[in-house]
Amino acid sequence: MKRALASATLLALLFSTSTACFADFQYTENSKVTGGAMAGMTKFLGAFSKDAKQATQPTTSTVSLKGNRMRREDNLGKVEIIDLDGRRFIHIDLKSKTYSITTFEEMRAQIEEARQKAAEQQAKRGKGQNPQVKITPKIQVTPGTGTKQVLNYTAKEMKTRVDMEMESQDPKQQGSATMWMTAESWIAPVKGHDELKAFYLRLAKELDWLPGAVLGANPQMNMASVELRKSTARLNGMPLLQYTSVGMGAGQPGSNAGQSQQQSHSSSNPVSAIGGIFGRKKKDDSAQQDSGSASGAPASPTGSLMDMTTEVTSISTNRLDAALFEIPAGFKQVETKGKTNH
Repeated sequence: MKRALASATLLALLFSTSTACFADFQYTENSKVTGGAMAGMTKFLGAFSKDAKQATQPTTSTVSLKGNRMRREDNLGKVEIIDLDGRRFIHIDLKSKTYSITTFEEMRAQIEEARQKAAEQQAKRGKGQNPQVKITPKIQVTPGTGTKQVLNYTAKEMKTRVDMEMESQDPKQQGSATMWMTAESWIAPVKGHDELKAFYLRLAKELDWLPGAVLGANPQMNMASVELRKSTARLNGMPLLQYTSVGMGAGQPGSNAGQSQQQSHSSSNPVSAIGGIFGRKKKDDSAQQDSGSASGAPASPTGSLMDMTTEVTSISTNRLDAALFEIPAGFKQVETKGKTNH
């Protein structure tokens, strides 16, 4: 979920169109979880699990683009190179000095397999009854009135909200729920960003898939992310600072109505139960964070599962060394994790 939220705005630009100019482009961004019920639970579990603790730690990623090759490197020493000409993904572990390769054909097969498994699971759950759920997306894009200086760019405020209204079509199991995702973005025109948009568009056409949509993940979560990306794609400029939240509830995030309605269903709603266990303490922690936050992150919305802040910290259009997009000499090839032979 964290990775999907961190890339929600950038990957939205898959849906925009632009002319490929093939100029070099590089930027670095920081992402951190700032609140939400799941964040509180993960923080608690972090005392017992190294993986859970790592999930809430801030991450730094550097994205480099040169022609038809893109490289993403994080602060954990993981590198992914997407080679459109070679039609492959290269995954590099700088710590273990190993790499693996996934071809576009193999990736398409994995995507199709994940889709089939999701369909089979839904069919099993709905055996003997109507498994259909009507999902209605509602999107709101609202220009803000504020501006903010980010990296010497004058960024304009833009607010985006996606509501995924889910209603059971089974007469024996009536009910409805809403998953929502919001993004408060600060956007500015940035030289070289069009090249990045064009690269993602070419990749999407190759794979018929949205990078960032997690294979096998919650379908409502992925659909909400896709709708958010579509709406953000209509905006001109690069998101330099973004506050993203995802949650569930019948009311508007931040509204008393939504809060009271969620509390009234806390006994049957596991999400509300999580919020009840971790929410009160987290609320106090959030107040302290907000009061002393240099970035001015907004308060966590009511019913939020996870809040995240993503900020671009550097941008460059200087020429990049082609060796940056190659497999380092002396690294050992290993089998792709999760790869099966057919």
